Amino acid sequence: MLAEHGYAKATFARIVETARLSSTRLITYHYDTKQELVAAALRHIGERAQQFMVPAIEAESSARGKLAAYLRSNFRFLAERPAYARAAVEIARNLPRDTADADLREDVPVVLLAQLFVSGQESGELRRFEPVVMAVTVRAAVDAAVERFTRGEGMDLAAYAEELCAIFDRAIAADPASGDLGEVLS
Repeated sequence: MLAEHGYAKATFARIVETARLSSTRLITYHYDTKQELVAAALRHIGERAQQFMVPAIEAESSARGKLAAYLRSNFRFLAERPAYARAAVEIARNLPRDTADADLREDVPVVLLAQLFVSGQESGELRRFEPVVMAVTVRAAVDAAVERFTRGEGMDLAAYAEELCAIFDRAIAADPASGDLGEVLS
C-alpha cells in the first residue's frame, strides 16, 4: 500500500480495502494510530533486510569483504524487494521526528559500519580515516541509489553495487607503501 500509493494515501480504510480485511478494527486492535502501523512496517522491512544481508556479511572474514558484502546484499535486497524499498522511503520521509518511534530514524547501519571500520583499522587492514564519516558516506551512497531506484530511474543495480564496492574499497584500503597502517583516528 505504501509502496504503491504513498504515505499520504495510506489510510486505514484504504489499507483494509487493499488487504481485503473485513474491518478497520482488525488494524486498530493492534495499532492506535497510522504512525504506529507504519513504524511497525518499517521495523518489518528492516528485519527482512537484515535476514537477507547478514548471512552474506558474516560469510566474509575481512573488513573490506564485509563492506563489499554489505553493499552487494543491500542492492540484491533492493532488486528482489523493490516494494519494501519504496515503502521504507515513504515511511522515512513522513515519520514525524517527535514520536515514540523516533529511534527508527537513527541509522543503525552507520553505527555498525563505523564499528566495522574501527576493527579494520585496528587490524591494519584499513587506512586511517574517521570511521563515522566514512560510514555516513557509505549510507548516503546507498540511500541516494535507493531514492533513484524508487523514482523509477533505470538502474543496473548489480553494476551500481560493483561500482560502489570499487569506490569504497579504494577509499578504505590501507596503503603500506605510504606508511598508512590503519591506525584509528580519534
